[in-house]
Amino acid sequence: MRNGSRISVIIPALNEEQSIGKVIDSLPNWVDEIIVADNGSTDGTARTAEQHGARVVREPRRGYGAACLAAMARLRDPEVVVFLDGDFSDFPEETALLVDPILSEEADLVIGSRVLGVREPGALTFQAQFGNWIACRLIHLIWNARYTDLGPFRAIRHSALVSLGMRDRDYGWTVEMQIKAAMRGMRVKEVPVSYRRRIGKSKVSGTVRGVVGAGVKILGTIFLASVGILSDTGREGQGERVIVFTRYPEAGKTKTRLIPAIGATGAANLHKSLTERAVAEAGRVRDRRGATVEIRYEGSESAIMAEWLGHDLDYREQESGDLGDRMFRAFEESLRGGFGRVVLFGTDLPGLSADIITRGLSELDRHDLVLGPARDGGYYLIGMKRPYPELFDSMEWSNAHVLSATLDRARGLGLSTTLLEPLNDLDRPEDLGRFAASQPPAAGLPESDLISVIVPSLNEGRNLLACLESVRSAGDVEIIVVDGGSSDDTVALAHAADVKVLVTDSGRGRQMNAGAAAASGGILLFLHADSVLPRSWNRLVRSALSEKGVSAGAFELGLNAESPAFRFIERAANFRSRTLQTPYGDQGIFLTREMFRQMGGFPEIPLMEDLELVRNLRKQGRIAIVPERISTSARRWRKLGVLRATLINQVLLAAYFLGIRPRVLSRWYNR
Repeated sequence: MRNGSRISVIIPALNEEQSIGKVIDSLPNWVDEIIVADNGSTDGTARTAEQHGARVVREPRRGYGAACLAAMARLRDPEVVVFLDGDFSDFPEETALLVDPILSEEADLVIGSRVLGVREPGALTFQAQFGNWIACRLIHLIWNARYTDLGPFRAIRHSALVSLGMRDRDYGWTVEMQIKAAMRGMRVKEVPVSYRRRIGKSKVSGTVRGVVGAGVKILGTIFLASVGILSDTGREGQGERVIVFTRYPEAGKTKTRLIPAIGATGAANLHKSLTERAVAEAGRVRDRRGATVEIRYEGSESAIMAEWLGHDLDYREQESGDLGDRMFRAFEESLRGGFGRVVLFGTDLPGLSADIITRGLSELDRHDLVLGPARDGGYYLIGMKRPYPELFDSMEWSNAHVLSATLDRARGLGLSTTLLEPLNDLDRPEDLGRFAASQPPAAGLPESDLISVIVPSLNEGRNLLACLESVRSAGDVEIIVVDGGSSDDTVALAHAADVKVLVTDSGRGRQMNAGAAAASGGILLFLHADSVLPRSWNRLVRSALSEKGVSAGAFELGLNAESPAFRFIERAANFRSRTLQTPYGDQGIFLTREMFRQMGGFPEIPLMEDLELVRNLRKQGRIAIVPERISTSARRWRKLGVLRATLINQVLLAAYFLGIRPRVLSRWYNR
């Protein structure tokens, strides 16, 4: 501790094996917590960091900001958070220069300025100096805040950091922090720090691509903030957390009510299997939505739990007290620590899925309290946006009235409440039969090559039948229409067409995930309801997926309109798809069920769900673009005009790649 205050250090790192140990060893001994956020290193960075006493958080999705956000989610209640790079260009022994002004109440944010300090010749490249100067000058002109540097070595009060709602996942991290601090009138101080040549080659200033990318991102972040987009943080900036309550599977202390039926070892093994299943589903939610996952455990220690369940999760021991005390404390720490939506559940739930957990988080946009009813009278999941101790105090947790008592208390507090689908838990010998029936088939069985076509719809009565007819032209396929709440005759037409029909909440990502969950085929094709497939499309799909190194595929884009302008749009879209490997959803994305499962499905976001899935698929292999065109409605271009629609698309894409969240873009677009 420093002057009685807890200090945490975050070090984002990518292939810093040669330098990371030096950075950690040079930090003052009063630093309480060192987190190295490993951003997908292919060398021994993580191993070296752990050997030198740091806690390693793994964030495989590349991006400086992504690494920082992943580490922030795992902080353990610090007063001050320090950020520095892992390349040993900063001087960690100067950390007190940044921390002390915060502890003495002089500042909320302290930036280590390399411009004001002593620099080794060549340490700060010309392009870095020039980019810093332009960015700082613009910030001064727009917000009247004087900065000399965007240096990564900085310290900030933890409560101030949470209030900023940081969200940039790339090069714009430092400038976003400084802009938001200026906009909120925080006390900001710059102090001179020393700077030396880094160990190894810079990922930014060391390459032309890095310099250009960083420059575009930083200037783009300033522009978006100046027009009011970046300032729209709200609840989104606070993030989501999934908490899994469990214990270490020790024979004789786990699932004790099942011991008479299956023995102590059998009960422990069953609990182990259930926990691994629950954590895997939580991990899929993390991959879809960017939520953090925390394991609240008992009966062991964090290192052993991490060896069992993985090092990319946050581990905290459950507090003392009854179940209510422990759950409330978990909620309170997460909600007061900056998370805007939190759900908590146990592990004795064979039917729990990522879709259910995701719905629990989504319902918190509309309700104060979310409960998942268990069929024994309790609840298996609870979600909140604010801590309510009254829901947990003096509750009799072992009886069959926990759910009804909780609902009564919620009504007394004036809370809006919603229920998820009921599930059976597995706690008694009579529950074992249900668990056996819920197990997946044995591994090694051949996967069916049936193609399941999932068609999300919303008021598509005019287009749906043509779409379904083109699908049926291939012969034996499964067709699933997933409607998002149409007010026209879409659902009636789908039933009349004799296809499987599901109805869900609106949201294309959510609808497509629901369709995939109900599909029987080993190949999934996601088709917009206003699109028509080419002839022999099934042969093209199977052929593309059989190619070596292919992770997914799509068709070329064709628009059902006659005009040279539409031909230009088609050519541009198909050039983009082949060159950049980024087909969009209106091109009919297809992949195997197993690959879809590995990707965690579509992210359930208002916009760009197709692009986000494709970006993840590109990391797994090539995206095949088959040489036949899908015919897609040009109605949006007709309605808005070709030029206007194209400009809107490009602005949305640019904002998305600059790190603006899809929910913000959706609100902006709808306005």
